Amino acid sequence: MSQKSLSLSIKIHAQRILAIMLLLSAPAHAEENDTTLEEDLIKSNIYISRFFDSMANGLDLFLAGQQYTDKPNTTSAIFETSAYYNSLTGLKNDVSLDFNLRLPNVEEYWQVTFTSYDQTAERGVSQEYLRSGPRERNYGATLGFFKQLGNVRTSFQPRVSFAGAFKISHTLSFESIVEKTKSYRVNPKFQFYADADKGPGMFQALNFNFNLSRFYSLTFVNEGDYVDRVATYTVTNGVALGQWFSKTANISYNFFVTSTNRPNYQLYAYNFSAAFSQILYRNVLDYQIQPNIDFSQAHNFVRNPGVNFHLYVRF
Repeated sequence: MSQKSLSLSIKIHAQRILAIMLLLSAPAHAEENDTTLEEDLIKSNIYISRFFDSMANGLDLFLAGQQYTDKPNTTSAIFETSAYYNSLTGLKNDVSLDFNLRLPNVEEYWQVTFTSYDQTAERGVSQEYLRSGPRERNYGATLGFFKQLGNVRTSFQPRVSFAGAFKISHTLSFESIVEKTKSYRVNPKFQFYADADKGPGMFQALNFNFNLSRFYSLTFVNEGDYVDRVATYTVTNGVALGQWFSKTANISYNFFVTSTNRPNYQLYAYNFSAAFSQILYRNVLDYQIQPNIDFSQAHNFVRNPGVNFHLYVRF
């Protein structure tokens, strides 16, 4: 990508962000109902959310035949737009939709999710902290079965994807949160998966979280992912220091080291980042900005600074 086209892409994305901010903050001229653009945005979000809830309730009662539970329907949709920039590969944009359909009367632990990407494949810090590129397009539906076994939350999630051809994958997860004290907890997780493209594999994590104070927390991350088809084992270790400025704004200072066993067990990459997150309107609009510096074997450990931006619209 040329410097001119890169500057143009950044300018266009900045203009989009500015337009959204202006839409949220600037009052409109008085109209018949005398409302601002901000109020119109919130009302529109409520109308769309009610439409999803009404559709889900109608489908739920149609399939169940009658009402068996008074539990509220938590059907939701999340629209995400993202931009990823680093000095070595340039700028990339991504848009995704996550539609979470809940049917409480059909089955208490049954959940259907329609997404433009495979949620079950997003495991570990590679997605939660270090996602540095657009998601792979994988339109499909996931059927989830969830069960609480003592302190262990168990889930089985088969997924059918429609990306070019029908593909089926399966995920079996076991996760628990053990709180030793109010300021210390351990989060073990095991996940067995069978992917149509990558074959079977196993993911495991053992994370430790410390609440240092009302505003600070410290998390130690230890995880590994083994893919059987290519006999590759990838290990990630790191630390994340979280700081809360308010109930709606926080920043996370992160450092992660990634190692792999191919061609022999060795350092593959390490990354420094700081992720600032803010909720503009709860359950409506929030965003995250993440400047980072990456050193990877793929680029001969050359310093690769960049910045990621995520904007979430929730219904």
